[in-house]
Amino acid sequence: MPFFYERMDSAWRRAELYDAGIREVLPEPPSSYAKGHIYGCIFDDRAGLRERDVIGMDQILIEIDFPHADSTFPHSGKVISDLTAAAGLSEEEVRLLVRGAAIECYGLERFGITA
Repeated sequence: MPFFYERMDSAWRRAELYDAGIREVLPEPPSSYAKGHIYGCIFDDRAGLRERDVIGMDQILIEIDFPHADSTFPHSGKVISDLTAAAGLSEEEVRLLVRGAAIECYGLERFGITA
């Protein structure tokens, strides 16, 4: 996601070269609209967690990817534990990754599911 944010902002900055009216439609850099609107998933991606300050832990969700061949199942718990330890995530960041961000993303509070 950080790469795409950077790329979109770069194209936006040069927009006058190909679309003079773009800033009327999109007055701020595209990445500025991502907060609270774009979520991403990881399942064994240390690089994604290293860039968590760019994305925001409240917008990164863990996925198991079951039943696909590259799923972490049936070792998902260990994979998540190893991944979060290797990335140096705090207890709060782990909570956001495995539960909190999904609750917010999908509005699960309306079903009584809380962080």
